[in-house]
Amino acid sequence: MTVASRRERERQLRRETIIEAAQALFEQKGFERTTVEEIADEAELGKGTIYSYFNNKEEIYIAILEKKLDFLEEKMREAVADSDSAVDALYGLYEAFIKYHRGRKGFIDTLFLQVDDQILYRLGGVVGGLKSKSSVWVEIVQNTIQRGIDRGEFGPLDVERVSKTIIGTILGLIIQYEMGRIDEDLAGYRDAFFKLILEGIKENRE
Repeated sequence: MTVASRRERERQLRRETIIEAAQALFEQKGFERTTVEEIADEAELGKGTIYSYFNNKEEIYIAILEKKLDFLEEKMREAVADSDSAVDALYGLYEAFIKYHRGRKGFIDTLFLQVDDQILYRLGGVVGGLKSKSSVWVEIVQNTIQRGIDRGEFGPLDVERVSKTIIGTILGLIIQYEMGRIDEDLAGYRDAFFKLILEGIKENRE
């Protein structure tokens, strides 16, 4: 390992340390009540070191989101790759979302229920860059449905709209759960969800 590559590795490790420290504090105290000074203390780094990696707390917030969403994308792609049919792949995608959510209930609650409109306004310019993440989710579902059409599992469909509907419905269930309007594990909604979605697109084949 060269000196340059070792330094880069050390820099990446330090960045991860900052992200993990911030995530722990955001989950514990909420975004607004956490300070950069506290993040530095949690990471056992100087405040100046934090600012050499991130311009502000909002950028750390976005880095956490990006890391988590990259992980979700990876699990979605694995679910599709491990499936023998488009139907199985769609079930796998649903499970990927639910398992992701199940392991991060507190984190999602912190991000989406404790971040007020003023904070979202400050984050607006940066959060816009995260839209590409959700478009990737839709693309994965689109490719899955198109594969089902090509194999004769589904009839002709507006693939983009159906894909957005699937993603939107899953996210809607998660939000309802976080708001306390659903008091059971979301895995129990899987069959009802796919009965509605899959029967509709299968009927379109006939």
